[in-house]
Amino acid sequence: MTREPRAGYSASSPELERWLARHIEQGFDAESLVLSMLRSGYDATFARDMVNAALGSAASPRRRPSPVPPPARQPAMRPAAATPHALAAGGNVFRHEGRDIPILFAMEAPRILLLQNLLDGPECDALVTLARDRLQRSPVVNPDTGDENLIDARTSMGAMFQVGEHPLIAGIEARIAAVTGLPVDHGEGLQILNYKPGGEYQPHFDFFNPQRPGEARQLRVGGQRVATLVIYLNSPPAGGATAFPRLGLEVAPVKGNAVLFGYKLPDGSLDERTLHAGLPVESGEKWIATKWLREHPYRSRG
Repeated sequence: MTREPRAGYSASSPELERWLARHIEQGFDAESLVLSMLRSGYDATFARDMVNAALGSAASPRRRPSPVPPPARQPAMRPAAATPHALAAGGNVFRHEGRDIPILFAMEAPRILLLQNLLDGPECDALVTLARDRLQRSPVVNPDTGDENLIDARTSMGAMFQVGEHPLIAGIEARIAAVTGLPVDHGEGLQILNYKPGGEYQPHFDFFNPQRPGEARQLRVGGQRVATLVIYLNSPPAGGATAFPRLGLEVAPVKGNAVLFGYKLPDGSLDERTLHAGLPVESGEKWIATKWLREHPYRSRG
């Protein structure tokens, strides 16, 4: 016996409206759009209404997807199972506003993608310039208290930016949303990190452990993290790879490329094979931009 999906988020936002408009223009059908919203935690009726409204106002002269029929019987969907559509099996290239973003490699379990030229050279350089004047020592979340502490395992300097804080960042966040299929408001603010020679981030998980009080606090402002996107803003002469020690995988930092990986297994549990590290920089320095994606719209604790 099937059940109606349980109530979820039912608040519109400019980011959600732009996300729908972009994906309709790119040819996504109505059912796919609704399914993506359901997986992101939106209420089923709200999702269908938003998609139908967006289809009705789309200005594209080409044939539009058929409206979503009102499904009287639809299986229940768990918001916790939200997964960016980029992490599902698909084509070999993403396209956004005239830009081709090839997939250099893809791993199925866990799902990891290496994207080529997510950013171009000038965009990378501009992000580094924006970050230089606000760099501070990068903290980590204390698993017991939820506070941000400095630890020896993470030696980078970082700069945090609010969502849409700068036109350059807003444009990049729109591109990330188009590639991942998650609206802009599911992303935490962009974090730009700088590692000097010897700098590293020892093996760690990006998702939160709900059994630890401090990490459980993080779940109140957007739910669980579902994926990480690491963008390389320069190409260090040696070292600085992103390593997945349980997979025997190392991703070399190449300017403009990005590695995207998700943590959710089909049953909704967290995949500990996504343990990863920023290996020590052996020569020069490393600059990266990191975007963490949540299962629900993210609201900073301020």
